[in-house]
Amino acid sequence: MISNLHIQNIGIIDDISICLNQGFNVLTGETGAGKTLIIDSLAMIAGGRFSKEMIRKGQDHSFVELCLYIPKHENAIDGNIIISREIFNNGRNLCKINGRMVTVNELKDFMKDIIDIHGQLDNQTILEASSHIQYLDGFSRT
Repeated sequence: MISNLHIQNIGIIDDISICLNQGFNVLTGETGAGKTLIIDSLAMIAGGRFSKEMIRKGQDHSFVELCLYIPKHENAIDGNIIISREIFNNGRNLCKINGRMVTVNELKDFMKDIIDIHGQLDNQTILEASSHIQYLDGFSRT
């Protein structure tokens, strides 16, 4: 479970920390309030692509830190896992899991079962004829 999300220098976001409670959490707000930037930050911390144009104007880096509470996870310390990713204007990345530096691919592999982001049109891939054979093959193997 995500317990805290800390974001610095992404788009209109200067520096925020979001504490999430156990259970169902909802992000609401007017258009332009920064909801998408929060989702983009989660995608970034999950090892997703990040454009350096998203770094806040006048800043040389962006930073996202995620605190997770997963008591039975092998990497948890007292049930907690801290993941961070810092991206600089020159394209350099610093990714860490519990303070240990990892590559973006290692971060992505670590986070694949923790965060899964779906957009409003993600279900539209079912309409792509090129993917129909994959669905059929997947179904026939079960």
